[in-house]
Amino acid sequence: MKARTAAAPARGSRPRNRKAQIVSIAAELFHRQGYHTVTMEEIASAVGITAGALYRHFRNKQELLARTVLDGLLAFETLIDNHAAGDVDGLLRAMAALTLDRRDLGVLWQRESRNLPAPERDQLRHRFRSIAARAAATLVAARPGLSPADADLLVWAIFATFASPSHHSVSLPRARFEDLLHAMGSTLTEVVLPQAQGPSAGAAPSDQPHPGLARASRREVLMDAAARLFNERGYQAVSMEDIGAAAGISGAGIYNHVTAKSDLLVAALTRAADALQLDASRAFATATSPRDALDLLLRSYIDLTVSHSHLTGTLITEVIHLPAEQRHTIRRLQYDYVSEWVHLLTAERPELIEAEARVVVHAVFTTINDLARIDHLRERGDLSGDLLAACQALLLARPG
Repeated sequence: MKARTAAAPARGSRPRNRKAQIVSIAAELFHRQGYHTVTMEEIASAVGITAGALYRHFRNKQELLARTVLDGLLAFETLIDNHAAGDVDGLLRAMAALTLDRRDLGVLWQRESRNLPAPERDQLRHRFRSIAARAAATLVAARPGLSPADADLLVWAIFATFASPSHHSVSLPRARFEDLLHAMGSTLTEVVLPQAQGPSAGAAPSDQPHPGLARASRREVLMDAAARLFNERGYQAVSMEDIGAAAGISGAGIYNHVTAKSDLLVAALTRAADALQLDASRAFATATSPRDALDLLLRSYIDLTVSHSHLTGTLITEVIHLPAEQRHTIRRLQYDYVSEWVHLLTAERPELIEAEARVVVHAVFTTINDLARIDHLRERGDLSGDLLAACQALLLARPG
């Protein structure tokens, strides 16, 4: 199943929904190719109008990007407004359908919204948090006794699960896909999170419990600084000067360690992919059953992501910026890693076909990746334990 598409009208025609068509086609192009590689001229051509006509609707590409994200958030707001408090099942079914209609939205939010001006990005983030708060209130109404903090985490996990199809191209019959997403979302609403103490005042995020020791290798310092900046701002928005400043290396000194910014991206992505494969090897070497191996893989993925969210975040969002040959290599490593999980999950749950297992595995990854990068969730007393409980439930979620 692919992201939504909108057929371009015949050139010269002026449909009433021209602006909506522009937004739909732009969203698809940003999702598939990346914001920085798509031009306004390319969008205009795909819509079937001139670039001049496109600029009469949107002043620039940033404004168009903001509209693609805002349209998705408005759709989710409408869903929540149309469901009574406590109608969690109806809301989940509607969200599953919307997710597949707007399969681009997860990537637009995670990867491309970083290209918006900070004030506009903050406004959209505030709106998203408001949507999450309203969804959490719906969950609390259906599950009395659930703490607001736990409801908040479960809602973000549900959002991540429903956004996960944006990060892959697995195809399933529409009804089956919706049922599978609904089942995973429904399972998350019932998860009992581990009891943990909240963070102490001023506690640092869980991936940096203390400052640690400085690395002796300047190249390692550069690579770490680059990965953090790529994850935070996006590869295209980061300059070599930015990386040098973050690493404490000024001027031409940075080129004593690397020849180009792309070297640092390749190094960061390769390190993240290799770390996952190494942990997979350990899991297979020590596990006694498919279920045991899945549990070991899950724990290792959570540990890596919570402690090095900048590395896994970069692996998720920045592969698109690699040169073709290196991009293919990293994509192959990612695919092989997912396949290990799929092999184990279908052995544990033979009722799942391979495509269904891939959908479940990607939902697990997206849930961990997304929640590990949300600041207020990282301040929970035991985010790793919360993620473990939620994702163990996802792996066993069964459609009705």
